[in-house]
Amino acid sequence: MPMQGQDTMTMTMNNRQHVTSRKPKLTPENIATILIDSSEAKGGGRKYHKGHSGNKFRNSVHRAILLSFVVFACFLLCRMILLVDLSILGGVFMVGMESPNKGWRRGFSREPIQYLSADEVRALKSIQFPDGWEQYSYNDIRRHFHCRSRSKDDAKPLPSAEEWELMRKTFTEVVDSAKEWDDPVPPTLGYSLEKGVPVPPPYFPRASPGKGRGLFASRYIRKGEIVHDGTHSDVVFPDAVAWRRFVFSLPRDLACDCTDWHWMQRLEEGGEHFLVAGINISSLMNSGGAEYGSGREANAMPESPYSGRFLATRD
Repeated sequence: MPMQGQDTMTMTMNNRQHVTSRKPKLTPENIATILIDSSEAKGGGRKYHKGHSGNKFRNSVHRAILLSFVVFACFLLCRMILLVDLSILGGVFMVGMESPNKGWRRGFSREPIQYLSADEVRALKSIQFPDGWEQYSYNDIRRHFHCRSRSKDDAKPLPSAEEWELMRKTFTEVVDSAKEWDDPVPPTLGYSLEKGVPVPPPYFPRASPGKGRGLFASRYIRKGEIVHDGTHSDVVFPDAVAWRRFVFSLPRDLACDCTDWHWMQRLEEGGEHFLVAGINISSLMNSGGAEYGSGREANAMPESPYSGRFLATRD
């Protein structure tokens, strides 16, 4: 028995020596291999793989941040390019711009943008008067301002208070310097139907989609009631040259509107014709009669061919 134990011990010792004798020579490469193997044997492999996954996660985050930065930079660059291009074209679009109903842009803009004083308009338009404007016919003026498209535009906005004021100032400066505009009722509401009583006529202006601008009753009106009295609210041009000067002193859209609004009338039987205008919302009173078709019968008519007083033809 002792011999067997000794032999076993001896064999064990010999095996250890044999295993030891087979150990590789330690070199830097072998040391690295041994350390890795040892680490894997003790569960270090899991630690190694876990660390590798963390690096991949961090790299993904870095890539996402870098990509976001590149996208944002591209967005800013494209926006800058777009704004520069639109600036060159004269159309930088900005939120919160001023309302287009506050005056008129210089030139022949369709929409009121920048208000011009009567002095500025007269100075500007006096330079742009065409040669021979004093002899221009009504149709010549319409063609000069390209009024056909303006007249057919049913989406035109209502004239603003500034635009009525501009026309009044222009009339005073180029037609009649003695004209006073002292009616307490503003032109956007009309005028004082009865002189000295600041109550406007029984109508108000409105733009109807697809039909254009017009006047609508503000209360019940009885047949025979006075609905408009231009005897003290209308203005009369002394001659055709004065009217031409007035029209040519206005921006294009207002000039075209005036060719639609103003009319010729005898003020007395056998008298000469004069050009007459209402520089207030009464100018928006549309024409009516059988010649305009069904549903366009006149609901207000003048007392006589020489009168500026209009009476309701029905309730």
